[in-house]
Amino acid sequence: MNENLLNPSGKIGAQEAEALLAAVDAAHADLDFSDVSDVNFAALRCFLDARRAGKRFSIVNAADAVAEKFEDSGVGAIVNVSRKPKALDMSRYEVFGESFLSKAYNSEDGDAMIKVYGGHFPARMVAQEKAMARAVMLFGLPTPLVGTLYSDGVNNALDYERIPGKRSFSRVVSEEPERMEEMTVRFAAMCKQLHATPCDTSVFPARINVYRSVVARCDRLTEEEKAKIFAFIDSVPPATTCLHGDMQMSNVITSPRGDMWIDLSDFSYGAPMLDLGMWYFLSKLNTEERVQQLFHMSVAQMAQIWDIFAREYFDARTPEALAEVERKVQPFAALHMLYLCVNYWYEPGLFEYAHKILLKD
Repeated sequence: MNENLLNPSGKIGAQEAEALLAAVDAAHADLDFSDVSDVNFAALRCFLDARRAGKRFSIVNAADAVAEKFEDSGVGAIVNVSRKPKALDMSRYEVFGESFLSKAYNSEDGDAMIKVYGGHFPARMVAQEKAMARAVMLFGLPTPLVGTLYSDGVNNALDYERIPGKRSFSRVVSEEPERMEEMTVRFAAMCKQLHATPCDTSVFPARINVYRSVVARCDRLTEEEKAKIFAFIDSVPPATTCLHGDMQMSNVITSPRGDMWIDLSDFSYGAPMLDLGMWYFLSKLNTEERVQQLFHMSVAQMAQIWDIFAREYFDARTPEALAEVERKVQPFAALHMLYLCVNYWYEPGLFEYAHKILLKD
């Protein structure tokens, strides 16, 4: 989730562009161009130079004429620019599924599917998902093509290439439990490959900065507690390999066309443990209700899946080795719990676990 949102207005020249870019910190920022009427060549040059120099930002809600300035100049190939959402008309779509955050619909002609988010998921976050999905596709990882942003004023939506016959890995296991071993082994192999892939750090953000921001903004922690958690974050070995950011078996689909990653809004780079902590939380520390909602499985099944995954990913083949893996991954799971409590919803059990693990002596 990106809390850095800047809102310029009017005509953007070099002076305005430089002021905007000066406000972009080390983390990724969104420049909301809803009220921008024009951008000149001097401003385009500023945005291009800043992006090439390593500034991480995206432009969202651009009017067609403004977006075309970026596209026609070629700057749009370097800077992520999303247009204002188009009007959402669901008359050509039929519902076929529902997830934790969205509903999915197929188009009448079978060419596209559209994800419709509730009002709790703002347009700028949907725009971020589009920007990351496009960047991941251009980077060369297998993922469906992404299309247009839509909105009806309350709900925001994004359409994608429809993959005929697709099922998520978790759906396969829930419908065919006898395939648990097979699908978990495949998932572990995909994760290992992803985590061994050098990331383009000029395009994708550092995941560790997300957690720094979360700790800094958490008003339930004392300054002393924050300092201790920052010390743990600083101890994480730096890495520039790829992370999914929301790595779980529901975010890999399989079809006759092969296996693909989906839901890429948090794609980033960093230490693999940042991905693995999230997956450990989902598979070993989750509630029965949430596991059923996310994976259509039981807590006991997810625990089995974690053990298979740990065996394949970490080569943990004894109870002692499994216990050691869990000891190492728990602080990263706790970081993710803190992230959920600060960015999405506060849940006492999550916060208490994160507090206990991250602040133990």
